[in-house]
Amino acid sequence: MRQWWGDLHKSLTDIGVAGIWNDMNEPAIDDRPFGDGGQKIWFPLDAPQGGEEDKGNLVFNERATHVEVHNLYGLSMARASAEGLQQLRPNERSFVLTRSGFAGVQRWSSVWMGDNQSLWEHLEMSLPMLCNMGLSGVAFVGCDIGGFAGNATAELFARWMQVGMLYPFMRGHSAMTTARHEPWVFGERTENICREYINLRYQLLPYIYTLFWEAATTGAPILRPLLYHFPSDRKTYTLYDQVLLGPSLMAAPIYRPGIEHRAVYLSAGTWYDWWTGESYSGPIHILAHAPLEKMPLYVPAGAIIPMQPVMQYVDEHPLEQLRLRIFPGTGEFTLYEDDGQTFEYQKGAFATINYRVSLRGEQTIVEIGAREGEWTPSPREVIVELVGVGEQQFQDDGKARTLKF
Repeated sequence: MRQWWGDLHKSLTDIGVAGIWNDMNEPAIDDRPFGDGGQKIWFPLDAPQGGEEDKGNLVFNERATHVEVHNLYGLSMARASAEGLQQLRPNERSFVLTRSGFAGVQRWSSVWMGDNQSLWEHLEMSLPMLCNMGLSGVAFVGCDIGGFAGNATAELFARWMQVGMLYPFMRGHSAMTTARHEPWVFGERTENICREYINLRYQLLPYIYTLFWEAATTGAPILRPLLYHFPSDRKTYTLYDQVLLGPSLMAAPIYRPGIEHRAVYLSAGTWYDWWTGESYSGPIHILAHAPLEKMPLYVPAGAIIPMQPVMQYVDEHPLEQLRLRIFPGTGEFTLYEDDGQTFEYQKGAFATINYRVSLRGEQTIVEIGAREGEWTPSPREVIVELVGVGEQQFQDDGKARTLKF
């Protein structure tokens, strides 16, 4: 059945389709044809699934029921789609999105959280939902920015776009029956806010892409609760409204209307305000000022965040400039890169570079390791910015070097 379903994608890939979105991919029943009025009917949990030949197999001692295999349906559909696309587009990566699934679905598909609503409470709920998915091994996840059902206000949409910049899977989406939810329909102020945070997302893609590599190779979540990195700090155990994008970027979003200040908890160590560079010594609670244009963002000392220039779409042009935004302290980060399109990385065509920052007396030392791997990026300039101190730049030749600030 999976082979049959996968083969059906040929009519789409033949005309250039490169991704598949499997929506509501689970058995469901209406009392009338789809699209008519009427009531939804729960699929009977004791409905038999599979054939008589399934009795006595390794999973079931007797014919399976719907309650036993319900989640496997979404998982199998995602797998069938991914395998079909791999056969039909063997030289390029395809995109698969699913609503339903089961443990292991991360091998085949990204996941979004289904039909949310344009409610502040649903914006708030998205953070623990996505962190829990990541802790469960499903890292490529997201929620509909602005809410699927209902009509978002300008304030809600702006705040949701700020949060959505952190989602591993970032998209705006709404039902056909709602008001329009494009950023520009909410007025110039909201449009500018959306533009700023979408631009920041594009700038952070080298950092985010590395987090995806880490998730694919180790199972680490991309969006993380604070307890993931501060397990000895009990104050982080119930702190659901602050999240980490990878190890180095911590956000404290606004998720209530009319709010321009919020309490932020900073664990032990030195933290820097992403926007101003102001430093704080944790553990401490601070009151962050967060006008509509600003989502509070903080970075731990020693963080190294690779960034690129703003682009209008991925690979709009070759990466001609790589900026390393480094915050004083001690830390390291390994950047991962490949061609972003093919499966050649599976044959070794990728590259990693290890960066280290440390303090030596009054100096800050930045050590850049030699590029490792069989992939070479296009010629580019590297700008090393030590926040609050200055910056240095060089042409990237892949060789190790040491910079002093």
